Amino acid sequence: MKLIHSIPLFCLAVSANTFAEDSTKNGFYVLGEVTHSSTPLDKKGFDQSLTNASATGLTSNSKDQSNQWRLQGGYKFNPNFAVEGGYIDLGKSKYKAAYNQGTAQGELKAGGFDLAALGILPITDKVSIFAKLGVMAASVDSKLKTNSASVLINKKGSEHEFLPMVGVGASYKLTDNVDLRADFDRVSNIGKSSKTGQMDSNMLSIGAAYNF
Repeated sequence: MKLIHSIPLFCLAVSANTFAEDSTKNGFYVLGEVTHSSTPLDKKGFDQSLTNASATGLTSNSKDQSNQWRLQGGYKFNPNFAVEGGYIDLGKSKYKAAYNQGTAQGELKAGGFDLAALGILPITDKVSIFAKLGVMAASVDSKLKTNSASVLINKKGSEHEFLPMVGVGASYKLTDNVDLRADFDRVSNIGKSSKTGQMDSNMLSIGAAYNF
């Protein structure tokens, strides 16, 4: 009889323990990462501005890498699905040109707020991989300046646009509350070629998430 009476208590204890384990898998989290971006620039917009201003013998190049950061907050509904959003610095690309009358320098940079859904596949009790699909509300800014009076340009451009974002990544559970995480994300066709110049952003990010 004592054994029979103890069964409900045993079930209650097991249920409470299961709930505790599940609760560590779900809920709110914050994520901070450092990011290295490759930002290939479509130079046609900058080149066209110079040739329209009578630059001749034009050659140009760009520096298409930068380091920045990202900060996200999210909610994990279950071990296979989460939603997160925050701010991402998409990086910048620097432009240089030389022509018969002088030289020019330009820059295109972007950043904004994102919202993404994550499909998560646990590999072990500590390691998971995920795929990401989201959208960004991005602010794009550019500038172009020459150093010659005969080809005089000193202009700035800006654009606000919604852009799709795709990504993949992996996480490693370091403790019950802390996950190490790596992401690779891509945002394409940032900016308008005729107005600000245009670039893509390929971002490799490494950081940590804290689970509440």
